[in-house]
Amino acid sequence: MNIKQMLERTAGQMPDNTAVVLGSQRVSYRELDESSNRLANALIELGIKRGDHVSILMSRIPEWVISYFGIVKAGAAGVLLDTRAKVPELELQLRESDSRALITEERFSPTLSSALPGIPLLKHVLEVGTDDYNGMLARSSPASPSVDIDDEDESVIFYTLGVLGKQKGIVHTHTSFVSVLSALVPRLELEKEDVVLGLIPFHYLLGFGVIVLMPVMKGATMVILPHFSSKNVLETVEREKATMLIGVPASFNALARIEEEVIAGYDLSSLRATLSAGAKSSAYFFEMLENKFNVIACEIYGLTELIIVTVGDVSNRKLGTAGLPLAELRVLDKDGREVPRGQVGEAVARAPWLMKEYYKEPELTARVIKDGWFHTRDLVRMDDDGYVEYVEKMSSIIVPSGGVKILPETVEEVLLGHPGVAETAYVGVVDDYKGQIPTAFIVLRDGQSATVDEVRDFCRQRVAEYKVPKQIYFVDSLPRTASGQVDRRLLSGMEPR
Repeated sequence: MNIKQMLERTAGQMPDNTAVVLGSQRVSYRELDESSNRLANALIELGIKRGDHVSILMSRIPEWVISYFGIVKAGAAGVLLDTRAKVPELELQLRESDSRALITEERFSPTLSSALPGIPLLKHVLEVGTDDYNGMLARSSPASPSVDIDDEDESVIFYTLGVLGKQKGIVHTHTSFVSVLSALVPRLELEKEDVVLGLIPFHYLLGFGVIVLMPVMKGATMVILPHFSSKNVLETVEREKATMLIGVPASFNALARIEEEVIAGYDLSSLRATLSAGAKSSAYFFEMLENKFNVIACEIYGLTELIIVTVGDVSNRKLGTAGLPLAELRVLDKDGREVPRGQVGEAVARAPWLMKEYYKEPELTARVIKDGWFHTRDLVRMDDDGYVEYVEKMSSIIVPSGGVKILPETVEEVLLGHPGVAETAYVGVVDDYKGQIPTAFIVLRDGQSATVDEVRDFCRQRVAEYKVPKQIYFVDSLPRTASGQVDRRLLSGMEPR
C-alpha cells in the first residue's frame, strides 16, 4: 500500500469521520480525499509528472495536509520547507531539491520574491486561498487521478542537518512511512476514535509522520494547535476530547510543571497518552507528567534518516529510556564490535523505513549506510532488559529539548562576522529542564565592545530564530584540548559566573 491508497481506503471506509481540526474549521475524510484529488489533477494539468518534486511552505493549517496528499496523488514527492527559514536557506533548498512547483501562502510572497529568480526549474507558485488558487481547484476534477504509483517511489524530502552536520535533502519512499506506521500504530493502540493533538510543525519528521500520516491510517482525527502554550493545550484537550498529545520534551516539561490546581480546572479525562521524540527526555519531568495528567508517557528515538530506532509504547516503556528496539539494532564500539549490555556505543540499525538516500549525494549516503546498516553517530546504552538510553551525539551538533538540530559552525561563522568578535564557540549547555541550551561563548577583539542584545540582533538578521543563541557569555579565552581544539565538551557542562 502507498500513501495515496492509505487515504483513499480510509476515506472510503469512514468518509464522515473528522480528519483535521483547526479551531472551528473541520475537514472530513471525504473532503480531504476530494480536495486533494482536485489539487492533484490541477498539478497534473500544470505539467507535474510522476517523480517530480513539489515544495510546501505553509503554516500548520488544513490546507497543508490537503496539499501534501494532493502532491503524492499526482505521483510527485513533497519537499517540506521550514516557515522560519531565511531567504538564502529557502533559495538553496528549492534549487537543490529540483522543485518544479511551490505551494505556499500569500504572506510568504515578500520573502520568496528575492529567492525565486535563482530557481530556474521552479515554474509554478500556487498561493492557497487566493482567487486564482480557488478557481483552479473549482475547475479541477474531484476524481482520483489515474497515476501509477509504486510503493518504492519517493514520497517526501526533508531538509535537515542529518547525522553528518550538512544541510541536505533526506528522501523517503511510500514504503518508509507505510511500514513504520504499520509497526507503530499497534504499539500506541491507536483507533479511529482517537483524537491526536499535535504540538509541532509538519515539516519535521515527527510532525509529518505521526501527526499528519498516523491518524489517516486508522481514520482518527488530527487536531492542529498553531501556537503552543500550556493554557492552549489544556483548553484544546478539553474542547476536542483529545486522547493523545504528540510533541517534544520541551513541551511536556512545561506541561509537567503546571500546578495541580490549574490542571484540576479542566476536564482532561479523555487524555490517555503522550508521545515524545526529537530530543532526550527527562525521567523526572515525565514521571511528573504521568502523575499529574494520569497518562502514559511514550517516547520514540529515531532520526530523519531512520524514522524509528526504539519506542517506549503504551504497554511497554521505562522512563529514562527511549524504549525497546523497533528497528534491528546493534550497539558498537569504535572498532565495529558489539559492546556488552550496560556499556556505551554507537547505535547502528536497519529497518524497512530507512531513507532511500541523501538527495543527489551518493558519497554522503555511502558514508552512513554500510551493507544496509545505518550508522547514526549517536551514543546509546542498552540495559540488561534491552531498553535503550540515548546518551549523546558523537558530533558537536546541538539538539535542544525542542528537537531542532543546530550545526554550531554555521552560527559561529555568523558570529565571527561581527566586528567585535575575535573568537567564539557555540555549544549546547546541558540543563535538566531545557535540555541543551544553545549558548555562545565569545572572546571580544582588543578595544572592542558588544552587548548581548547587539549580538542577538546581529544573528537574527542572518539566521532563523531557533539558531539565535539563547545564552551569550563574554569570556577572556576559550578552553582547549591538548591538540589545540576548542573543548566543546567542557563548555557544554559549564556555565560561567
